[in-house]
Amino acid sequence: MQAYSTVNDPQQHLTMDSDSLFYLQNQFYLGNYKYLCDNPLPPKSDPSYLATVCYTARSHIALKNYSAALSLLGTDTSPPTRALTSLAKYLSATGDDKDTYLEELRDLTIEVEDGFEGDSEDGAGVGVVKVVAATAFFAEGEVEEALTTLGAGCKSRDIECVALIVHIYLSIARPDLAKKEYEAAKKWADDSLLIQMVEATIGLAVGSRTLQTAQYIYAEQVSAPGSSTNPAILTAKGISHILLGAYSEAENALNEALAIDPKYAEALAAKVTLAELRGKKNEVDEAVSRLQASHPDHILLKDLAEKESAFDSAASQFALSSEA
Repeated sequence: MQAYSTVNDPQQHLTMDSDSLFYLQNQFYLGNYKYLCDNPLPPKSDPSYLATVCYTARSHIALKNYSAALSLLGTDTSPPTRALTSLAKYLSATGDDKDTYLEELRDLTIEVEDGFEGDSEDGAGVGVVKVVAATAFFAEGEVEEALTTLGAGCKSRDIECVALIVHIYLSIARPDLAKKEYEAAKKWADDSLLIQMVEATIGLAVGSRTLQTAQYIYAEQVSAPGSSTNPAILTAKGISHILLGAYSEAENALNEALAIDPKYAEALAAKVTLAELRGKKNEVDEAVSRLQASHPDHILLKDLAEKESAFDSAASQFALSSEA
């Protein structure tokens, strides 16, 4: 089954494939988390049940709905669900409690080294355990441990592991290593939607000719069935337009994203950047205010606060002379 087919009515296609695990997987890769959270689970007897639970729980976690994820996961004892339970508890915990869940994830990665009963490549296998554990390690600032867990530099054959490796390398300003991982994975996963998303992400980070490629990829996915209600892909398209200097197109895409979800964090953050680049201070202040109201801990706000503090500190070292 193809991820998307050519039909005249996108909503008809959505209905036809809404129960397809492959379709759900692609929606997850596109960041359409709300769709997965709202999608009903198949019967427990269905072969795709565990994988669907995992994608749904991961979507709740991505939306910071940790209690919903934990409720969904319940007391299932499979390694992927145990890993997701530990991640949800880690992200919602404070202080020393976080260490407990990190240790649980470390133990799980060792436990599944040689696979486990029921291991598969359909969204509920060893790769998921590694990605979930590495997500927690990276959030904790343990970059090397996260990369080792994912198999960085060892030509990983798990596309989700590759995607997270690339994300981590880009976050530490090593696009050279990110591109190396991508090129190796492209040889065996060229037809994967996620490898396209990886290529687009690298394009945004590196710029130049790859930036235009990123814009093409996002534009194609925005027109795919299901994407008309996905603020993540619309925001990505908007960001690519910002980097290309196409500010009007960027504003249109970001406004579409915010029309779907007025509190979508990355769209609001992108609006701050766009307004600043266009020299529209009133719009900057408005966008910052909206971001503060709904996402006070957003990384952009923390960065702005740090820079304001650094400026004030530097400015305090100087005083205007009373003699002129």
